[in-house]
Amino acid sequence: MTKIKNRYKFIFGEKPLTLTTDKDNLFMEEVERVAREKYDSIKEQLPAADDETVAILMAINSLSTQLSREIEFDKKEAELDALRRKKLTDIKGKANRATDGDDI
Repeated sequence: MTKIKNRYKFIFGEKPLTLTTDKDNLFMEEVERVAREKYDSIKEQLPAADDETVAILMAINSLSTQLSREIEFDKKEAELDALRRKKLTDIKGKANRATDGDDI
């Protein structure tokens, strides 16, 4: 089953772009809004930067944010795994104690 592709058009800086995506327009409008905010923020800090430089900085910032979130996610997964193992150990301990008590 093939997904329907959506062609979403917007302007980045002064350049018109068309993205082909499987996301709907509502999602892409939010992406465009966030991109515009990030673009404006970088342009405010670096007014002489051309659109290509701004786009590269945005991409690097996005990758940095993504990597930070992946690291945090991995830490949370490790914590959850440790909690699961502890809980299983506790449950097995209770089951063993209950079984030992039945033998008396």
